[in-house]
Amino acid sequence: MLSRATILAAILSLPAGCGEDDPTAGWVANDGPLATINGMAFVFGPNTAGLSIEGSVVAIAETPEISTPVAADGSFTFQVPSGGPTTFSVVKEGFHPNQSATLEVGADGISMLGFQSPTVEAFELLGTIARVVPDPTRCQISTTVSRAGTEPYGGEALGAEGAVVTIDPALPAESGPIYFAYAGGNIYPDRMLTSASIDGGVIFANVPAGEYTLRAEKAGTRFTEVGIRCRAGVLVNAAPPNGLQEI
Repeated sequence: MLSRATILAAILSLPAGCGEDDPTAGWVANDGPLATINGMAFVFGPNTAGLSIEGSVVAIAETPEISTPVAADGSFTFQVPSGGPTTFSVVKEGFHPNQSATLEVGADGISMLGFQSPTVEAFELLGTIARVVPDPTRCQISTTVSRAGTEPYGGEALGAEGAVVTIDPALPAESGPIYFAYAGGNIYPDRMLTSASIDGGVIFANVPAGEYTLRAEKAGTRFTEVGIRCRAGVLVNAAPPNGLQEI
């Protein structure tokens, strides 16, 4: 297992962007009073029996020296400066670098920060099925369009079926949205789908570094919006309950 120092070094070494016009250069850390963050990290993907997220480190992407270890049951808690948008990352050997949506941290903190952490093998398998060759200079974005009243950290068949997801600024069609199909309990990315299935999963592939907003639309339904700070080489997973949630 990697040491805490090695994991933090890995987080620090993740590229923020490319070129002189790096859109991530202006991202700053909060400096308000400390607020408490509570959450859970889960192993995502097939053939994960016996795998544990214990030993991973959750940190603030904008200030990675502020971090906390994940316990054996996947839980974590720590205090972070409040006052504005904050992005959280989780890193462990054998898992693809994973990042949350960018969330507003107020004085009350965040009571449920969820991570769905794919193994390296699961990440590569999803890329193959989705016909995506991940560009290491870009990020991959995933989220779940969830119905109101679903389980706090997600679960099976919680999607708002028929919802259409957009990203702003817009991306080329080949980047997505790519929705996840749901068939007999099996889920997989299907480029033929034009809206969310009952799974609710959706991905955008090979997204240039920068800031984005995800939105969902469905007749008679309103959803939260999701802010994304895209960093090169990272999977940004806006997982429940901080994804596109019906309100």
